[in-house]
Order: sequence, then C-alpha cells, then structure tokens
Amino acid sequence: MNTPAIRILHLVDLAAGFQTRRGAESLARDAGLGFDVATRTIGAGGDYANVFAALARLRRDVAGTHDLIHAWGSRALAAALTLRGRMVHTIGDSPSGKTLGWLRAAMDYSPVQVICPTATLRRTCVERGLPLDRCHLIRPGVEFAKIHRRRDASLRTALGFGENDRVMLLAGESTRAAGHRSALWAAAILHVLHPKFRILAWGRGEEIPRLRHFAEAQKSPGLFCNAEKQLGRRIEFEELLPASDIILVTPRGPVATLPISIAMAAALPIVATVSYTVGELLEDRHTALLAAPNAPRALARRVLDLEEDSNLQWALSDMARTEAYEFFAHTRFVNQYRGVYRQMAEGGKVEVPEMAPGAGMRFHGRG
Repeated sequence: MNTPAIRILHLVDLAAGFQTRRGAESLARDAGLGFDVATRTIGAGGDYANVFAALARLRRDVAGTHDLIHAWGSRALAAALTLRGRMVHTIGDSPSGKTLGWLRAAMDYSPVQVICPTATLRRTCVERGLPLDRCHLIRPGVEFAKIHRRRDASLRTALGFGENDRVMLLAGESTRAAGHRSALWAAAILHVLHPKFRILAWGRGEEIPRLRHFAEAQKSPGLFCNAEKQLGRRIEFEELLPASDIILVTPRGPVATLPISIAMAAALPIVATVSYTVGELLEDRHTALLAAPNAPRALARRVLDLEEDSNLQWALSDMARTEAYEFFAHTRFVNQYRGVYRQMAEGGKVEVPEMAPGAGMRFHGRG
C-alpha cells in the first residue's frame, strides 16, 4: 500500500528577501514524490493582502488541508502562529528581536522547528533563548542550471557598458546590512583612477535611492548602473553575472548568503569585506580577496591587487566554483528539508546531519 504524501502548507511573505522567496519557490517545485506542497502568499498581489487579512481568512481557508506548516518570512510566521499543529520556520537574513521573541514564546507550547541559513544566525538564535535542539542549519542551495558563465556582450551593451569596462557587481539586494554604499565609495575611488571601473547594482532593496544619490554627487555619470531601471524590467540576479567582471561583497551585518554562493558558482573573482557571515563562505587568497570592513580605500586597493594578477583571479575563481558545487548544491538543500519534513510528520526528533568536508576542502587542508 502506498504511503500517503506529507501535506505541507507553505506560507510565504512576499516582502521577504530574495533568498527566502527563492528557497520557498524552489522547494515547493522540487520537493518530489511523497510531498504535496500548497502555497499561500502574504503581501501586495498575494493570496492575502496583509497579515490581518491572513489572520481573518487563513484558518478557514486551509482547515484540514495540511500535516505541517512552513512559514517563510516574518509576516508568514505571524500568521502561522495562529494555526495549530507542527510548524517549521525559515529565519530571514536578519531576524528582529520581535520575531525571535515570538518564536521563543511559541516554542513553549507548540512543536516549532527553526531553520537558519547560516551558522552565525543559528548561534544568534540560541543566544537569544531558542532551544539548540530545535534550531537547525540548512544553507541555501544554488540552482546551477540558472548560471551562465559566458560573457554576454549584448547584455553589457544594454546596460550601458563598453567592452573594456571593468564591471563590479554588488552581491544581492541593496539593503542596509549589505553595505553597498561602502562598495560604491570604493568604486568611486577606482573610477577616478580609471573610468573603466563601474558599478552594477541589481536594483532591488531599500538602499537603491541612497546609492543613486551618492553616485550623482560624484559627478561621474558612468559610475553607477541600476540594472532593472536601465533594462526597464525585472531580472533575476543570475542574469547579471554574464555582464560582470568582479563581484563585491561588503556586508555590515548578517546578509543573505545565496547571492554570494551564486557568485562563487559563476567563477567570477570576488572581493569582499570581513564579517562572520562572509567568513562562513570565503577565505582570503583562497576563494576571494578580503579587506577590512567599512574601509572603501582598502576595498579599492584589493580590487587593484586582483587586477594586477590574472593568475590569482583564475585561482580564486576556480576554487570558489569548486566549493560552491561542493557545499551549496540545490539537491542537498532539498534533501535536507525533505528530511526535516519527514521527521516532523512522524512526530520524532528533528536532526539535520552536518555536511562532511568534500574533496576540495580536504585537498586544501580546511576540512
């Protein structure tokens, strides 16, 4: 007799970041046999316009349709906490104290499991009072089929770049935590030295207006490009890689690691600033060149160091790609979540096995 599929309700906050939305989308699509995933969205254009609408309708809409709930994003969590039953919540890039307070209270009376995308966030959750045995690490998964490594001359032209320009792509969304203003400042220094250095921003995030104003103040029209505004359409982050020469990663706090993992998989050279989150993915002169945080001059110097050594560019890019394929495969991401779903549905203890070091890490003595 066939075992019934585990019915999972995904509640997705449409205001959540790229990493959260991509994770929910890809997991719902690829959960596979044995899992029946239904999705409800909260936010403008979604199934529920806001949390209040979700609270008013959700219990009636989904009664008896699921075995467990998966909440993606803070508003989804707020709505999910009103529903009884087993629940898993994937923590966002930088959870607020209020969100962690809700989780801590809910865990006292409800079987809630928390998934953290980085070890740094997991440690933060535990330090804020969440039980260690109910906080688990599942790193985001890169969909390698979405990554095209060949340089796209037509896209570069559409974005306003010339053949000889050195295009530096800002990793991910331009949030306050991403620190893209520091990267733009470094680019402004480089642009004075040589106009070929130019910045490409995805165009998403609350800091985009501030970046535009900063760039305009430099009186250098070619310095800054907002990709989505320039192209007049929405574009996926991976689509910008063939138009880029270097990736800049400059976080001021916890940030999404999926864009960094995607950059690694694209085998583009990365220059980054030091942080706990960055340290989980990148190592100086191994997979990237690292600079001190909030130091635009030091960041600019590291870009110049990279430019002066083509062998170093190749070595860093090749090892970054190797480690991305080793540690951030989408199949690993899906399988780890499938394991969590199964264990929760069975009512047992939830355990997520740690990833073993692969060939690249052992070979380079980092395992």
